Amino acid sequence: MKIKAIVFDLDHTLYDRHATLAAIAPHLRERFSVNPALSDAELAGLWIYADDHFVYDGWYYVFSYLVENGMFSAAPKYEDYRSFIFEHFAKTAVSFPFVLPMLQSLKKAGFKVGLITNGQHALQYKKLEMTGLMYVFDEIIVSGDVGVEKPDREIFLLMSEKLGFEPAEMVYVGDNPFSDIDGAAAAGYKTVWVRSTRVGGYGKYRPDEVVNDVGELPEVLKYLTK
Repeated sequence: MKIKAIVFDLDHTLYDRHATLAAIAPHLRERFSVNPALSDAELAGLWIYADDHFVYDGWYYVFSYLVENGMFSAAPKYEDYRSFIFEHFAKTAVSFPFVLPMLQSLKKAGFKVGLITNGQHALQYKKLEMTGLMYVFDEIIVSGDVGVEKPDREIFLLMSEKLGFEPAEMVYVGDNPFSDIDGAAAAGYKTVWVRSTRVGGYGKYRPDEVVNDVGELPEVLKYLTK
């Protein structure tokens, strides 16, 4: 069946999470008692490592790793750390330079382009605004707006309904092998796994294709759209 739409995840897929964390990291010193022996580069490296390895388990696990591995000279409360994260993610999101041209090229080639992201409306739309991606998508679904989130297949079926295509005519592109790949595959999509973090292995379903970043997507789509 011919592929007619490409649908994306947002976090860890369409913007440079590592560069974003590196940009935010120095602000940790303004809010918390950070280990003075750590340079800004070391601070960012520790945070990026923790994010890559534990973010799928939840923000608390990232925080616990940072505390246990000496980021803070006096550990803050988790709730204060979490508030800091969401405050600064609403201010900073660093784009990959190739993302917007890639999305525009897909539309020029005749594909519909969608976005499905877990999270709350205000924060996820702010990220889209900061990365210049707000108006490129034909449809956007934020889980907080619809009361269902990935990996529930219903959120993928909702996108299928909004775009007017069968799931088998659609490809989902995301970094999380469980929320993204398993959820989309269960709904009947073709899938592309973006290995932007250090997570290893597959969930219930193996992706149809694997890329290191979405800049590689146009090449692998040649195989999925035959």
